[in-house]
Amino acid sequence: MGLLDEVQDINMEGFQVVSSDLFCNYQRADAPTITLWIDQISFSKAAVNALNNCERVRMEVNSQTKGILLIPVSAKDKDSIRWMLSGKEPHGRKLECRAFAEKLFQMWGWNADRVYKSTGQIVVSDQKVMLFFDFNSPDSWPYGSRTKAQKT
Repeated sequence: MGLLDEVQDINMEGFQVVSSDLFCNYQRADAPTITLWIDQISFSKAAVNALNNCERVRMEVNSQTKGILLIPVSAKDKDSIRWMLSGKEPHGRKLECRAFAEKLFQMWGWNADRVYKSTGQIVVSDQKVMLFFDFNSPDSWPYGSRTKAQKT
């Protein structure tokens, strides 16, 4: 007697699909992410890899759409940020940026006692590859908490 012999048929009437948006969606390790605290910012290794391990980026912020754009640039760009650590295998890093983060938190109405994280996507403009992060509904958790990734 097999397992299927013991399974009963069920009437599917009345069942409704539960939206996946209602569940905590932890970020995949291979997804490019950016995380913001009130005093620092960090980039995942996957974010660095998404832009082909470029050493420097320029960050642009759209206050109306709550978007952050990372654009690969050279060291000659006066607003370039060295966003990765060099070594045998490049990886993301945390950067102190209290003045920037405080302005961003204020502009977007965020709570200084929380951490905010967004997953990025590759975008193209004028044949230039960039990384875009949408912070309209970022994952968020209390600063210092081990509980993460609650949608705000």
